Amino acid sequence: MSEIAWGIMLVGYLFLGGAAGGAYAVGGLADLFKGDDKKYRVLSKSGVLVSLFAMIIGLVLLVVDLKRFAVDPLVILNAYLRFPGSILTVGTWIITAFIVVSLVTVLISYFGGLGLLRKIVEVVGIVLGVSTAAYTGLLLAFSRGVPFWSSGLLPVLFVVSGALTGLAFTMVLIPVVSLVMPGAFRDFKELYDDKAELTDLIEHTERYAQILTVIEIAILALYIITTPTTSLLLSGSSVSLWFYIYLVVGLLMPLGLSVYNSRRENSGRSSLVLSALLGNLMVLLGGLLLRYVVLIGGQLLY
Repeated sequence: MSEIAWGIMLVGYLFLGGAAGGAYAVGGLADLFKGDDKKYRVLSKSGVLVSLFAMIIGLVLLVVDLKRFAVDPLVILNAYLRFPGSILTVGTWIITAFIVVSLVTVLISYFGGLGLLRKIVEVVGIVLGVSTAAYTGLLLAFSRGVPFWSSGLLPVLFVVSGALTGLAFTMVLIPVVSLVMPGAFRDFKELYDDKAELTDLIEHTERYAQILTVIEIAILALYIITTPTTSLLLSGSSVSLWFYIYLVVGLLMPLGLSVYNSRRENSGRSSLVLSALLGNLMVLLGGLLLRYVVLIGGQLLY
């Protein structure tokens, strides 16, 4: 490709879509397996909130990127009409169902009750969330004539990255909401003020983040080794710098910081919270840069 057909708006959509799916999976699993623990209930609420709003914002970016939408607002309805013959149509139905389930989960979680129904909805939502994260990679993998994207590992890479960025978003939202809207989210504020519980949650979630980071690095290495033209990321291409920033700042530095925190004894609450916040923000930057490198690189390096 000699020009950029898919730009920064689609980068944002791919990033937010993957993070939304990952955040719902984090929230759903937290409630299903540890819903009796107050701190994991807060983690669950944070995850479903992130999933709903991230997916809505991502779709806004996608609609803005669809230049035809300004000419014919009903063109988006065509995406529903070819099921299941088109990957775009399948993805549209998955995302629509995912948004509905996310909204239902938020309503059930915040109005209380309906425990069994909530868990059933969460199981469905986890499947749809993982499918949404995978679709952001399948959308590219099914594009014809772009060797850079023609790998079955790309959807897997986006799912793992979506889980990692979804977890990061979920953890970032807890202190932000606690400080900005403490009255509206009292359980968030109570967790934030409870030193022992918040520290325990951070330590547990960072262990999972470490595992996800190692898996993402491994899949990334396989993707580069096995996919045509991706080796150009390592040297000489116009996106090489962004690739190395993603690798170092978005993966290796958060991993190192997390390992360091886990081995440091008697660390203060404030330093642990700030360190975890910094690590999660770097993870989010890395997730965004991964989509940028893959989307833009695929168009420039072909």
